[in-house]
Amino acid sequence: MNAMWRKTLPLFVMAWVAIPLLPAACPCMIQFGVCDEARQSDAVFIGTVESVAPAFLDPYARAKAMAALPAAETARLQNDASPEAFARLKQIYLDLFTGIPDFARAQITQAKTGKDLQNAFESAQSEGRVAKFRVRTRYKYDDDAPASVEIWTGSGDCGLDFQVGETYLVYAIEDEDSGKLETSVCMRTRRLSEEQGDLGFLYFLANAAKESTRLEGFVSSGFADQNLPRYEDSVSMPAPGAILELDTGAGLRYTESDSSGRFAFDGLKAGTYRLSLLAPGFPKSPRTVIMTRTFHADEASCARQILVLPNVLPDRPANPLSQ
Repeated sequence: MNAMWRKTLPLFVMAWVAIPLLPAACPCMIQFGVCDEARQSDAVFIGTVESVAPAFLDPYARAKAMAALPAAETARLQNDASPEAFARLKQIYLDLFTGIPDFARAQITQAKTGKDLQNAFESAQSEGRVAKFRVRTRYKYDDDAPASVEIWTGSGDCGLDFQVGETYLVYAIEDEDSGKLETSVCMRTRRLSEEQGDLGFLYFLANAAKESTRLEGFVSSGFADQNLPRYEDSVSMPAPGAILELDTGAGLRYTESDSSGRFAFDGLKAGTYRLSLLAPGFPKSPRTVIMTRTFHADEASCARQILVLPNVLPDRPANPLSQ
């Protein structure tokens, strides 16, 4: 019997239960807006989490794990080098690590040393977590697919901490090798209560394809923001409260930029549009146009416009939005 298990086994189990629940620090290279994310995803839906497995990779279950460990018996067994003690410890961990893949359970069952058990733990961890969802609303998903779907996510910072009973807006892609549907914090998957204006676009995408064009953009007071790459989903100097007028050719529509400078128009058809930035006070005050853009938008696309206030340019008057 390799006596190293008495040191290794408690260490990796204690490390598991002691992992702090820190905010995600995943180094996302690109985070797309709703149009690009929906286009690239293989499944987009609203669903409620029914289960998360394996339990030991669920940080909320992990927070309760210390209470679940039979501490006195475990401490006694760790000081007992007999085969019987090792067998009992293996059973404790099998009971504790519920929902792990079959191959990992087999590794634990067949383990002869603490190193074997650690390898089984690491193998299970590398597979990530799987959340089973009850699908409520389908936006981009096979209508013949079952009402329940499994979504995989990583076990590290890039994985999402799904909670049983919570409802999420899910974007997932299919892994080419395994066929699994996967998501991460770098995608737009989040609690439904925290969605960022995606539902307007998704509604038209699913229910009225010919009217599923979106115009989205920002009003900024930073000149450099006009050159932001398409995938950037924020501006450095947002200008909230700006009034936007969209001439659809069939009428005029209005909206106001929010606290992040963002604005959006949904339910558009393919065509040419004129977007105007108006001076504050309209419609109570006379309509005064600060700037106008004309652009073409394709069907089921997201047109993007970033309007920079003229005071950031040389020899221009003060910010019209501050007047």
